[in-house]
Amino acid sequence: MSDLPPPPPDDSGWSSQPPPPRPESSGYGAAPAAGLAALGTGETVELATPGLRLGARLIDIVIGFVIGIIVGLVDPLLLPILAGAAYEVCFVALKGQTPGTMATSIKVVRADNGAFPGWGAAAGRWIIPGVGYILLIIPGLLVHASLLWDDRRQGWHDKAVKTLVVKA
Repeated sequence: MSDLPPPPPDDSGWSSQPPPPRPESSGYGAAPAAGLAALGTGETVELATPGLRLGARLIDIVIGFVIGIIVGLVDPLLLPILAGAAYEVCFVALKGQTPGTMATSIKVVRADNGAFPGWGAAAGRWIIPGVGYILLIIPGLLVHASLLWDDRRQGWHDKAVKTLVVKA
């Protein structure tokens, strides 16, 4: 006779078999359903729609234009560019949101853990499309438009620095 207790009844969900394997995904997890993405932590987040992202960008362009005019009175070339960089990079690095994304209730997060992007990722998200716009405008537009054909709605700048734009 064995000193071990009997196994639990079959209706308890207990099984001596290992659970089925989880489906593998690429990168930080494929989108479990349209409009959703899995972070590296396994948490599922709702992605921001292209319309919300466009609305946020337009708000930020207007704010940046006003700031550019004000600082352009002091130095018409370098200061507006620096002011635009400071605006975008500081807000995204520290809060994950610019005033435009706050107004549309979306935010930028790291794809691996959902935290604020930090300084490097925020700077990369600004530099990559910025270089595209400086080159001929069309490459900059493609950087932003690339989110339209991506299942995780990531623009090339998001992919490069491993960020997602999600509903706040």
